Amino acid sequence: MRDRATHFGVALLPVLLFVALHFFGYIKFARLGAIAVVALVAGAVAFVRPRWGLWGLLFYVYSGVGLFLPVNLAAPLLGIVVGSVLLELVRGSSLRLPGTFFWVSVGLFILAALNSTVLAHDMAASLLELGAFLKVLIVILLTVHLVRTPEQLRTTAYVVFAGAVCTIVLGMLAVATGFESAGENFISGVRVMRFTGAHVDPNKAAAYMCTAVPLGFFALRHCQNRIARVVFILGTIALVVAVFATFSRGAIVSMTAVLVGMVIYEVRSRRSFAVAALVLAAGVALAPRYYFARLTGLSSAFENTTQDWSVYTRMLALRTAWEMFLDHPLTGVGLGNFLTGSASQLFVRIVVHNTYVEILTATGILGFFWFLGIIGSGVRDAIAGARQRWASQPAWMRALSYYTALSALSIGLSAAFLSMPFRYPLWIPVAMGLVVGRLLKTEKTA
Repeated sequence: MRDRATHFGVALLPVLLFVALHFFGYIKFARLGAIAVVALVAGAVAFVRPRWGLWGLLFYVYSGVGLFLPVNLAAPLLGIVVGSVLLELVRGSSLRLPGTFFWVSVGLFILAALNSTVLAHDMAASLLELGAFLKVLIVILLTVHLVRTPEQLRTTAYVVFAGAVCTIVLGMLAVATGFESAGENFISGVRVMRFTGAHVDPNKAAAYMCTAVPLGFFALRHCQNRIARVVFILGTIALVVAVFATFSRGAIVSMTAVLVGMVIYEVRSRRSFAVAALVLAAGVALAPRYYFARLTGLSSAFENTTQDWSVYTRMLALRTAWEMFLDHPLTGVGLGNFLTGSASQLFVRIVVHNTYVEILTATGILGFFWFLGIIGSGVRDAIAGARQRWASQPAWMRALSYYTALSALSIGLSAAFLSMPFRYPLWIPVAMGLVVGRLLKTEKTA
């Protein structure tokens, strides 16, 4: 009887503590204290297990959970993982790095970026963009160094998929609770709300979710647990529906490429073909009807006049960027300098809305070439892994390599409609492809 009373008292203690803090007006300090404790525990785990810290960073990026936090935790978490890896290297741990072509592309792109600052209107903007690229480079190197086995690469794919699904849940909760920072993004004129998940920008949300669809399909195809397979199927369908719910017209290109790529690869398996058809049919059936009406507005981009303000301003920005490139085809105008350089030519403040044209304008033809070289190094390795008949590694490595390449294709196509040159989701599939390249070297020497 005394033990039961003790247990009851211990269980009741948190409730009494909460009531007391609320009564005396210290509840806000309690919240800060709880956040501090969670941050300390997470930081300790990330330092002791840097691979877990990397996975936590990827989940943080794809889920958009930072929208609901008082501070941005991406940079501190990245710093903790880097510190842990550096300590391991000091202690004699071996360093795993990408191949030669990757490093040549990175080095020459940095030289082109530095050379472009000669004509930069805003030197600070160029340095900030270059710093963003260096952070991306660090994440790529951490991924190649820490993800060393096929099982760890598969877990990385699962983390990306889980983060993308989580942003749907967080977005729905934000809409249901009226969370202000989530933002209510409406299509002008018709007052149709665009789903943004936890990423605020519906177009970027669509790109992030679409790139996770191939990884989800890989998971449901090669998961042995039936319950988990059902979860992956539902998650993949939810991602397809959520992409349509963003009303992002550019996402239809990426989604079409993903679905066609899935069908082409799985056409030899009737079951897989049926699952792919189910995902597509469910996504189209559950998609908002207005989405398909919105797609017809894209045809106005090829007309002399248009009433679609979004199409008009984006085409104007692209035309201006192209003219700036023609003025400085070799040097470019400097990273991050399109806004300042185009201020006298555009009556609205707008980004290029095309990653490749933005890099072409910023760094010139040589910088653009080596930018593609960095991306291509990872995609090339993923394609090589998809063609390899793995002997000493699990048989599903071939499928994982293919869907990694398809994920990179998806985000690469989305980048043609967005300005996101140094956003992590553009580079995570590249990093995963480079991991496949490292595993290929191990396969050939085994």
